[in-house]
Amino acid sequence: MVFPLSKMKNRIRSVVEGPIRLLYPEACQVCAESSASPQDGFICENCLQGISRIKFPYCNCCGLPFEGDLDHAFQCPNCHEVRLYFETARSACVANSLMLDLLHRYKYGHARWLEPLFERLLGEAVSNQIAADEYDLVIPLPLHPVRKRERGFNQSGVLARNLAKRIQLPCVEDAVKRVAHTQSQTMLTRKERAANVAQAFEVVDGKRIKNRRVLLIDDVLTTGATASECARVCLQAGCDTVNVWTLARGLGIVGQ
Repeated sequence: MVFPLSKMKNRIRSVVEGPIRLLYPEACQVCAESSASPQDGFICENCLQGISRIKFPYCNCCGLPFEGDLDHAFQCPNCHEVRLYFETARSACVANSLMLDLLHRYKYGHARWLEPLFERLLGEAVSNQIAADEYDLVIPLPLHPVRKRERGFNQSGVLARNLAKRIQLPCVEDAVKRVAHTQSQTMLTRKERAANVAQAFEVVDGKRIKNRRVLLIDDVLTTGATASECARVCLQAGCDTVNVWTLARGLGIVGQ
């Protein structure tokens, strides 16, 4: 028997989503009250309202959002004082308490059911703001092998692969590697953050990124120190430009 294409897709979807539904019933994983779907990361419509998408105005360099009625590009005072090696950084959402909780579950609790939601949030934001021919390739911010073994995956790699597929660009996951097992940046000062990630990255094969316009992907941008250091080694290896996109953006000032 030959099934129509639509029915075949539905059958495949049911096979793929079946095990997910067994592990995560279609109830919101935030409020545990309303129904939710796999496509929404098992987050109900009401709880999704707590995810704040970033809109203009924001700093033309680091992407720090501001409240106000500005209708022209501007650069925040901090970006005049800090050396950043990426051209621009942009993010899809504010790293508020809800988003940070979801990211923590995803990275440390293996909540892979959030991937469809994260893919949509980042993909829609990027697709709305970049031209199809603006970049040559996508690379994820690399994770040190020790941390990757601990987590079982690189969250930035998953985001980068999904985004690259959406915008139809190659994703080169092994272009850069992390050679230093650095401590967490969370409690460090501005100078300590920069020192912590100095010499943390190394380009594996400069030919793969030479004269290329790179879109560097990470899950969260807080101070920009890590993304900037990764961008620095890429530029040193002959990369044309590096622009950063992250799923979430901390509201602290870059470099602090």
